[in-house]
Amino acid sequence: MTARIIVADGTATTRIMMKVRLGSACHGVLTAASSAQLLQHLREGKPDLVLLASGFPDCALVDLCGLIHVEYPEVTILAIADAQVRIEALRAGAAAVLDPAADEQILLARIRGLLRDAEDVAEQVGAMREAAAPFRHAREDRVTLVADNPGRALRWRHGLQSRLHCQFRINNPEEALSLAVTGEGADLYLIAADIEGRGDGLRLLSELRSRHGSRHAAFIVATLPERSELSAIALDLGAGEVLPMDLGSGSNPEMAALAVEGQLHRKRDADRRRAETQRNMVWAMTDPLTGLHNRRFALPRLAAMAGDAIRQRRPFAVLALDLDRFKTINDRFGHPAGDAVLRDVAARIAASVPEAGMTARLGGEEFMIVLPETDEAGACDMAETIRRRIEADGIVLPQLSGGGRVRVTVSVGAAVAHPPTVDMRAETLAELSMERADRALIVAKSLGRNRVMLAQSERAA
Repeated sequence: MTARIIVADGTATTRIMMKVRLGSACHGVLTAASSAQLLQHLREGKPDLVLLASGFPDCALVDLCGLIHVEYPEVTILAIADAQVRIEALRAGAAAVLDPAADEQILLARIRGLLRDAEDVAEQVGAMREAAAPFRHAREDRVTLVADNPGRALRWRHGLQSRLHCQFRINNPEEALSLAVTGEGADLYLIAADIEGRGDGLRLLSELRSRHGSRHAAFIVATLPERSELSAIALDLGAGEVLPMDLGSGSNPEMAALAVEGQLHRKRDADRRRAETQRNMVWAMTDPLTGLHNRRFALPRLAAMAGDAIRQRRPFAVLALDLDRFKTINDRFGHPAGDAVLRDVAARIAASVPEAGMTARLGGEEFMIVLPETDEAGACDMAETIRRRIEADGIVLPQLSGGGRVRVTVSVGAAVAHPPTVDMRAETLAELSMERADRALIVAKSLGRNRVMLAQSERAA
């Protein structure tokens, strides 16, 4: 994971040392010896990360964090600061803080984790083509504590409860995994690196990140001072933060609360972006009027179903449907009436097609149905079922269009594709099947409409 990193520090030896460390990890490094030089680098091009090793004579580290966070909120800040400054740096906008005594392994692991989080954000933002809708987070965040003994878990809860408005739950590893499987996972897990054995907390972290009910949770790992080597491993396994096991001494309680709050905030942002991405994916493949799949989704899906049929050596059917004299409805009753007809017809079609089938509105009054593992008799039966269901009852028109009901009929062209006897691409078989169904639909229209016409078998052609 190569990144563009700015190292800002007032001491030349620190800048050189950091550049060597980061360069050995194949990162591109720029250095800034003053706040003016740092701001110039930021104006010239957005970096992936700013590493603030200390402040400058004209601007303290905390002030730099605040300035970058306000002016360049998309830039990730990692601050290296003494204990008395770390809390203020986090409050000012630093994504994470490190002790100046942290070794190279911890430094690089922390940077990898921050870059990974930033890359996930960029991918999700890139997938969203519209402005994000408000994301409502109505319930309290759920935090699960898994410590090495019940007494420590109680102390963790006591120290965090007074600072955070969350639901806290104390679990052992088995309970945490079981709840995740049943869909009752937490928003954040605070896990001791060593619970009952050495490193078993990291194994629990890996298990929870692989479970469906907890893979999107935030994770914080607590380590003992003599087990600091686990910190880098925890970060690489997906922990967003690493804290000391003793959260009750010195400034640790406030640091822990800020860490939990920060991780929960990132988790909520990730949930919102994920929901927006999913929403846009659904919109991209859905016809907004009828709720059926649209052409953009339907044609590639038809090719995929043709590929399945070729591999499985089974037939599939394509039905092309077109409402009869639909223009007359629009001309006589208006477009709102036409929209009501299309929605009603789409609902009747969808109610008729089995779950394994695919239904789409291709445009206007044209619909398509694809039925896997369906022969000629099955295709005709389905087409007749849909034709009769649409014809059976008049469709209620909106009051603005005059109310009442209008009778609607549909013509259907059906084509059944059998596994080809020669090599054929799935896309070619899909196109041929759709063309045959369209030709059969034209014949049905020419013979008086409101009927089903089966295309001649390609095996006999």
